[in-house]
Amino acid sequence: MVLFKLFDIIDVRMADILDILLITIILYYVFLLFRGTRAVQMIFGGLLLILAWLLAQWWELNTLVWLLSNLATMGIVAVVILFQPEIRSALTRIGQSVSQANLRSIFFHSSGLDGVTEAICSAVQDLAKNKFGALIVLEKRVGLRNYEETGEILNAKISSRLLRSLFFPNSALHDGAVILNSECIVAAGCILPMPTGNAEGDAGYGMRHRAAKALAAECDAIVIVVSEETGGISIAYRNTLRRKLSIKEVEAEIKRHWKDLFDVNKISNLEDN
Repeated sequence: MVLFKLFDIIDVRMADILDILLITIILYYVFLLFRGTRAVQMIFGGLLLILAWLLAQWWELNTLVWLLSNLATMGIVAVVILFQPEIRSALTRIGQSVSQANLRSIFFHSSGLDGVTEAICSAVQDLAKNKFGALIVLEKRVGLRNYEETGEILNAKISSRLLRSLFFPNSALHDGAVILNSECIVAAGCILPMPTGNAEGDAGYGMRHRAAKALAAECDAIVIVVSEETGGISIAYRNTLRRKLSIKEVEAEIKRHWKDLFDVNKISNLEDN
């Protein structure tokens, strides 16, 4: 057993340090699981009651101490009843993570790139299968505010279902482009620039492909195009337009181009926390 003195006063074992570290990690991830739910307000309410009990002990308010102590005996049952939905949801999320052998995501923050990529690729695959035309712009370092303002500002969470619905035929926004950044779907129904004159090699392209090429040529965004005629998937970047891509190739391109942005966001979130 390894012992050493902390500040030359307290005997500390390595097991004590490990114990404190594990409790800290558990409490931290409990707070993460409950963050954004009504349980947060209840937790603050419980902390206020504990603070009141400590102050009552300090000032020897015996009646208040008796009342709060009796309330505490029912506290565990009350917590289980009040937090039942949150506890069930938290246990489900932990079980899903373990069943998927994704232990790393339990102890470390994932950047979120995998989930966003999966949502985009799922939508693109479904749109291509049904031959629904689509124009999806993935913003990188160069801002696209002037194009975002030509459409409807959404600032919505990136989801496969929302992307599919935006390009559903006859919907109000299906003819324009959808612009995404690494955090959200920024805008839909956006108007992209068209090449001036007859650009070389554009004769066989439709309006979506030409608009994708024109935007990609003037900024660092990558533009995903789904053909309404063939269901083929293309990606425009800088001065290139790659056609007839598989969904695996689209996935690889999204991760390659957005990886740095998500790594930066991950570091920023850790610093904010």
